[in-house]
Amino acid sequence: KIVSDFELFGEASMQIIKKRGGGLSSINHIPKEKVVPQIADEEGIIRGYFYCDNWARTSQNPPEYFPAFGEGSKTETEIFCIKPYKAGKNYFPDCDYVAGLQYCLMEEEISNYHVSHIENGLSFGYIINIPNGASYTTEEKDLLERKIKSKLTGSNNAGKFIISFNGVDAEITVTSIENNDAHKQWQFLVQESRQQIMTAHRVTSPMLFGIKDNTGFGNNAEELDTAEAQLMKRVIAPKQNYIIDALEFMVVLDTMPMD
Repeated sequence: KIVSDFELFGEASMQIIKKRGGGLSSINHIPKEKVVPQIADEEGIIRGYFYCDNWARTSQNPPEYFPAFGEGSKTETEIFCIKPYKAGKNYFPDCDYVAGLQYCLMEEEISNYHVSHIENGLSFGYIINIPNGASYTTEEKDLLERKIKSKLTGSNNAGKFIISFNGVDAEITVTSIENNDAHKQWQFLVQESRQQIMTAHRVTSPMLFGIKDNTGFGNNAEELDTAEAQLMKRVIAPKQNYIIDALEFMVVLDTMPMD
């Protein structure tokens, strides 16, 4: 759980429970979204943290204060928050994949578009021409548009048409909007967002995650081994070492004599 929070939030929190006579009793994981640091002191050091089970309803779940690790007494329960240093991020650091968040949003919007496109009958929309539109008042036009929406669209398809109020002699016509090149645009956006998301996560080879190229699996065996070794060395191992160093720091600090 600590590793999961560290990867997701860029930091992780642990609850340090002490023995009655001093010393560590246990180290427990605390969900990072439930821990908030107090304002740093004049030296820029965070001396404590607030824990709340639901920050959206603090009146029903009053936050509880805990001293930071090394700041409490021998019997107090403490909170230890580990996070790598990042300039200007004293309280909440950015996650490692922050550069890819916009492309994740792009992936979501592309998915929503395709679902809406299918639910809308694979059409890019319609233009409804209304005769004698100049004689309608603004209120009448709004009322007519709402009635057409309620008849022709569902909750996910609202606004999939354009209403045009024409002259007296014009007839009511419904014109479909065509876009024959849209698939090329979406193909580029999907490939670009996928590449940027993997880059933000420092993926050494897409094949490690089941994204294969045009060559066969047997020809890529050596490339897979090399990519896995580089991913382990340059991405995973530094994070493992950081967490292990933090655990060792807690044990060493706990064994040091206190004034």
